[in-house]
Amino acid sequence: MRSVATHYRIYKDRFLLALSLSILAHIALFFIYKSLPMPEKKVVLRPISLGVLQQENIQPNIIESSTNTSQPQTETTQNKPTPQQKTTKKNTATITQPQTPPSTDIDLQSLSIPQNTGEFNPFASPKPSLTQELKRQADNANFDKLPQKIRNDLLQLYGTELQNMSKEEKDYLAESYFLNGEVFQKTADRMGYPQLAIYLKQQGVGLIEFVLYPDGHIENVKILQSTNAEALDDSLRLLIEQSAKSLKRPPKPITIRVRGNYNLRMQ
Repeated sequence: MRSVATHYRIYKDRFLLALSLSILAHIALFFIYKSLPMPEKKVVLRPISLGVLQQENIQPNIIESSTNTSQPQTETTQNKPTPQQKTTKKNTATITQPQTPPSTDIDLQSLSIPQNTGEFNPFASPKPSLTQELKRQADNANFDKLPQKIRNDLLQLYGTELQNMSKEEKDYLAESYFLNGEVFQKTADRMGYPQLAIYLKQQGVGLIEFVLYPDGHIENVKILQSTNAEALDDSLRLLIEQSAKSLKRPPKPITIRVRGNYNLRMQ
């Protein structure tokens, strides 16, 4: 019995000694681990998943096909628990919402563009362009230098035909107005009042037209407005024929109109 008791005591002592040494060793290792410097945490940068980038560029037709292919999968997963079904519905909902690209249309109403609110008139004459306006001013340079009274007289004689004349024709009318007028007046003073018209006490205003050529001869003499007296109309024709050679020569054939005013002065 003594030998068994001694062996048990020795085994117990050895076990306690081994346990205490093990505990001390663990405690020592723990303190050694705590005393060591902590390692620095490394930050790992992960690239963006390609699936996210591709999801932003999914076209509507691709999304529809993906939803169609996902329908049988959802049917097969109906037997699964409800939380998984909710998550799949959320995912499909997020996928089926296509991102609309920014509009490239231009809203003309938002731009400050002046718009013509007036009614369209098909009979209205178009406004001249800048070049046409500059050309008109150049063509009328000499004509515009005339006094207003003379310009009004020429406008009454030629009317709208004056606007269609070339620059040479307008320049001739402007430069020869006073000279030709003096020639006509001298010829009329030399001819005097027609005797038959004096006897019949005839008077009136007539308008005559003729074409003057550069060599001084005239053609196409015609009465545009009669004086209502044959003697006065004949006198007006003779006045033009006798004055033709003394008129200012035009650079090209030009139509000239002359107004004759016959008045009797009663004494």
